[in-house]
Amino acid sequence: MKAIEQCAVKDVATLAREWDRLAEERHRQISSGDDLSFHHVIVPTTNRLLQDVDGSVVLDIGSGTGDFTLQLAKTATNVVAIEPSSKSMALARRICGAAGNVQFVEAALEDVSNLTCGPATAAVAVMTLMTVPDLREFAKVLARLLRPEARFVAVMTHPCFWPKYWGYDTESWFRYESEVFIEAPFVISRCGTDVRTTHIHRPLHRYLGTFADEGFALDAVVEPMPGPEVQGLYPRRWAFPRFLGLRWKTQPRAGATIHPRGEAVP
Repeated sequence: MKAIEQCAVKDVATLAREWDRLAEERHRQISSGDDLSFHHVIVPTTNRLLQDVDGSVVLDIGSGTGDFTLQLAKTATNVVAIEPSSKSMALARRICGAAGNVQFVEAALEDVSNLTCGPATAAVAVMTLMTVPDLREFAKVLARLLRPEARFVAVMTHPCFWPKYWGYDTESWFRYESEVFIEAPFVISRCGTDVRTTHIHRPLHRYLGTFADEGFALDAVVEPMPGPEVQGLYPRRWAFPRFLGLRWKTQPRAGATIHPRGEAVP
């Protein structure tokens, strides 16, 4: 079996089982500081895009082991952690146990029909969009769960440069313009694992077009690069952005007016 290879289309349940196998090690990578990109690139980029966003009710989509959820709970009024991996969710409940403002939903976003706390004022997906099998359904459900004028922040692998970074851009099965399911051992800069996980390559226009079709207006794009001091921590210096940060705003529904509190009134 090759280290990195194209694989068949997988559903949410199959992908969740992969993350079940990785959950303990993933938490160790983050909590120990071994995951340089999480601490020095991904979280700072996410926080930058969340500045001045209404944190009354924030969805943490693909919340994983809860390491970012715990940070989010310090600034948001209420957090709804949504995660389909049962072992990741069990860790998140333990890690966030002292936070009284986190609600846990063990499911994929696509299976969430409503929120007990009402429409969310914001949503964040940290390293999640490239693991969503059905991007269109994801965007449709998210649009229903968010209030008009809400913000959605996503940080993910950069679709233009991630294939080049891992070297599969020259493989015969890879086409930038196509959706490709790719399986490989989960590896970070400082250590690797034998656990094989799947990510989905999509061209950038697929992300932008899908969310635009569902009523999201893009209002920020960030291609983070670590500064010189952080670059020195990596075994291999960055030649291009490895991650991409995006922020969208939801639009009012047709025929609706906006209530002073931000709710759409038909």
